Amino acid sequence: MSSADSSGDRKKRVMIFREISASLPDLFSTDEQIRDWMAAAHTSETRVRIRRWATIEAIGMTTLLVGFTLAILAMIASIALAVWAGITGIDTLSLFWGVWGVTTGVTACGVTTHLIATRRRVAACFADGHVSVGTLERAIEHPGGGDDTTWYDLRISASLADGTPLRRRLHVESGRLERRVGGRMWFRHNSLDPDALDDVHFVGWIDKKSPRAPRERGSR
Repeated sequence: MSSADSSGDRKKRVMIFREISASLPDLFSTDEQIRDWMAAAHTSETRVRIRRWATIEAIGMTTLLVGFTLAILAMIASIALAVWAGITGIDTLSLFWGVWGVTTGVTACGVTTHLIATRRRVAACFADGHVSVGTLERAIEHPGGGDDTTWYDLRISASLADGTPLRRRLHVESGRLERRVGGRMWFRHNSLDPDALDDVHFVGWIDKKSPRAPRERGSR
């Protein structure tokens, strides 16, 4: 390999490392974001819930990153164990499963904790908000590919009691939501701004199973 090729590979590795380093902070909620979420709450109880679940969310993400790191180390350890077993003839199968068992357990704990905490934190952010009835105007499908899943860009319209129109946008991962176009739903929102598109938290579809409106404030 020429020195020019070697230099090019080093530059690529440095660029990849910088991109990863720059994106890591985006995985965690900042203090400013948490303060903004808490500012929309009307009760101290809700603010405590937001802070608590944001903290657990960060713990879950940290555990998940530790799991990914362990997975890389586990691959290296697996190769080392295979070489060791080949040289010494010692059975390393139990060590192999032990290494991957710990790695899988830590990763699973991180994923589960982060998903639950994120769901609870988002619900807490809108717990003191307004409840409105919206109509699904459009469901724009974005097909996935490879590891990417299919998701939908939902366009929702609603009207306040005084006739003020609301326009909201919701991104969800679900199947065949085109069938829901024209249907009605409950959703929460903290702002009365007609064009605060992302100020929305889906509550549920209005049908025979859920005809009653959820409580506006203090709902869990």
